This record gives sequence, C-alpha cells and structure tokens, in this order.
Amino acid sequence: MPVHPETKTPVMGWFIAVIGVISMVASYMLARDGYLLAAEGQTPSCDINPFFSCGNVMESWQARIFFDAPNQLLGIAGWAVVSTIGVGLIQGARFRRWFWWATTIGLFAAWFFLMWLFVQAAFSIGFLCLYCMVVWVTHTILLWVYLPWALAQGLLTDNARAVSFGQATLPFAWVPIVGTFATIVISVWVQFPLLFSF
Repeated sequence: MPVHPETKTPVMGWFIAVIGVISMVASYMLARDGYLLAAEGQTPSCDINPFFSCGNVMESWQARIFFDAPNQLLGIAGWAVVSTIGVGLIQGARFRRWFWWATTIGLFAAWFFLMWLFVQAAFSIGFLCLYCMVVWVTHTILLWVYLPWALAQGLLTDNARAVSFGQATLPFAWVPIVGTFATIVISVWVQFPLLFSF
C-alpha cells in the first residue's frame, strides 16, 4: 500500500492531539467520579442540579453496555489512541491506508455510540452528564473535520472525485457540526424545558 505525504503540516496533528487530550481528561474525570461513587458513595463532581447528574447516568445499565465495564474506560483507551495519532502527525509520522480506514471506521462507530448514549441519557435515563457532553462535542467536531480532510489528502482513496469532494467540503465541515449540535440542543430543550426557563 502506498504511503501518502499527509504530514506536510502539523496543524491537523495538533488539532487531533488537543481534541484527544481534552476528551481523555473528560473520560478520566468520569471514571474517577464513578470509582469514588461506587467505592465511597461520594457524590460526583458533575452532579450540580436536577438536570445534570452524572451519578444517575453512571448507575444506569447504558453506562456499562460492553462487558459490564464502565464506558469511560473505553473512552480513556480510545482517546489515548486518538491523541497518539495526533502526536505522531506532529512528529511527521506517516500511516498506511489500512490504518486510516481503521481510524475512520473507529471514529464513525464511536460517534454513533455517543449519539445513542445521548438519546438514552436524555430520553430514557432522564439526566444529562456534563463530562459526557464534553465528549459529544469534541468527538463531533473531530469526526466532521477529519473526514473531509482525510479524503482531501488522499488517505482513504486515490480516486480523484473523492479527493476533490474532500477539498470542496472541508471548508464547510461546520455544517454537520452545527446540525448535530442544533439537534442535541433542540432535543434537550424538548425533554428538559425547565432547563431553559430564566
């Protein structure tokens, strides 16, 4: 497989690394609070009002859907990988096409899982988690900026139309990001109307 010169600039590397670190810290805080809640009954730091209650979210079955392990542990591991990719790009690393396909599939799978968790939190559990929301935001931004960038760089395919599509859509990466955020805000407004009563 050909290796592509995707590292002419470290800007994307810094972007990926910063997103990864922020999300990893949020996942760590969630894991820490979850441990203290289970071990000592300590109220999580993000339990701030009747709407934002990480503790209630952590105690739901949705919070440990894979192998009965807390989701935040998967988040720490996944975001550590993302951060490492970013640091690698900053340092001039080059990755093969199979790696970029694996990264793309992983990012999409994680995004769909996070959106499912949002629906569960808002409409089933009935509480919101601030640290979870940080990850919803950072992952959404990362995915919709990364995808057209990867296409534009020819990392996923050498097809000229795909590359041109990536180049044309990269400046408009904000559109699906805003669309996702708007959907989340409207959903929260519908489900928690008192949250917006001033």
